Amino acid sequence: MESPTGVAATPRALPYYVAFSQLLGLTAVATTGAWLGLYRGGIAWEGALQFNVHPLCMVIGLIFLQGDALLVYRVFRNETKRTTKVLHGLLHVFAFIIALVGLVAVFDYHRKKGYADLYSLHSWCGILTFVLYFVQGQVQ
Repeated sequence: MESPTGVAATPRALPYYVAFSQLLGLTAVATTGAWLGLYRGGIAWEGALQFNVHPLCMVIGLIFLQGDALLVYRVFRNETKRTTKVLHGLLHVFAFIIALVGLVAVFDYHRKKGYADLYSLHSWCGILTFVLYFVQGQVQ
């Protein structure tokens, strides 16, 4: 849907949807952080709290930042295509790196404790999700 000037028209409700999605994403990050801080003892890279890095990184990377990366083309529709592509790519790269930190944290924690890796449906679904996320980024 183009306006007479050739610039794509922005749906009227879009800013409200974007604001709601940001509020929802930040709420998910804050809730995860509060849960880890109040009920799981916090986060740390060393010791028993290292495992807690995993859920926080996954929520930040694969929910919040990935969601923002997907919204870039809708929110910045009047910017140049190059600008939106760079921002879209950077958000995906940051999401990938943060999710990778979460994976490293859980594997390192399991190695230090002598636990088996990939022993549950959750872990296999998580690895599949991460691999598919990486592969789809390579295909684009």
